[in-house]
Amino acid sequence: MFKARKQCLNCKAYGRCRDTTASWVFLFIGVIATIAVRVVNLALSFGIFWPKFFWYIGVVGFFFYFLYKFRQDKILRRELEKYQIHEKISNQRVLDAIDREFLRTMLCRLRSNKDAINYFFIFSSSAIVMILAVYQDFIKK
Repeated sequence: MFKARKQCLNCKAYGRCRDTTASWVFLFIGVIATIAVRVVNLALSFGIFWPKFFWYIGVVGFFFYFLYKFRQDKILRRELEKYQIHEKISNQRVLDAIDREFLRTMLCRLRSNKDAINYFFIFSSSAIVMILAVYQDFIKK
């Protein structure tokens, strides 16, 4: 594990694939949106303002988060087409130094923990809110 991180730090592409401030900001937006959408049902107990407030926060947050993710995926697809990596691998052609550097950059980007953090918040907040909603709707009555 340490050896892999050391390789990443010594990678020529480290500056390009390192987690940027923008990626952390959009992760934070995604986490806030996830939590906001999950608490809409629970907020119904506190009047009509709070469910709407959380719903808007969630939808606007998801809009910006997924716009960012879409842009990142579009850049990746464009780079994959540019270097024709799929064709080269499918046809068992030799990868040159530029291709290998591109693949190293992509692998370094995939090592990011941001998606795992986002998934953790999606799954855990969903589970917690589901338990609270079942309690509120069926047990508490």
